[in-house]
Amino acid sequence: MLNRVTNRLRARPDALPQPPASVAPWSPSRSDAPPADPPAADAPARHYRTLWISDIHLGTAGCQARYLLDFLKHNESDTLYLVGDIIDGWQLRKGWYWPRSHNDVVQKLLRKARKGTRVIYVPGNHDSMARQFMGL
Repeated sequence: MLNRVTNRLRARPDALPQPPASVAPWSPSRSDAPPADPPAADAPARHYRTLWISDIHLGTAGCQARYLLDFLKHNESDTLYLVGDIIDGWQLRKGWYWPRSHNDVVQKLLRKARKGTRVIYVPGNHDSMARQFMGL
C-alpha cells in the first residue's frame, strides 16, 4: 500500500498537501544552515547597538575562547552585556586551567572597555566570586 502511495506522489507532485498561505515557508534554523564563511582578516568589524554574551566558562577545557576572540575581533557594539558564567569559578577551584587564549579574551574585553564600549557584567552562579569586586 505504501509503495502505491509513494509512486502516485512521485507521478503527481502537485498532489502533496500545501500549507495555507498564512503559514511562512520553512527556513533552516541556524543549526541546519551551512556555516557562514568567516569574515576576511581585513574585513571591517560589524557594528551593533548591543551584544549579549553568556556562558563562556573561561577556566574550562571546553571553553571556545579562540572562536570568541574571533567574534570579538569582527563585532563591535555600543554596549556589551556579559551575562553569567563568564569565568567558571567552580572548575577553577577544582583545578587551575587558564591557557593564554582565556587571558586573551579578558584582555580583549578590557581593551573594548578602554576604547569606549560600555561593558556590563552580571555574574552567574559559576562566577559568583566576582560579586565581591562589583560593589553589590
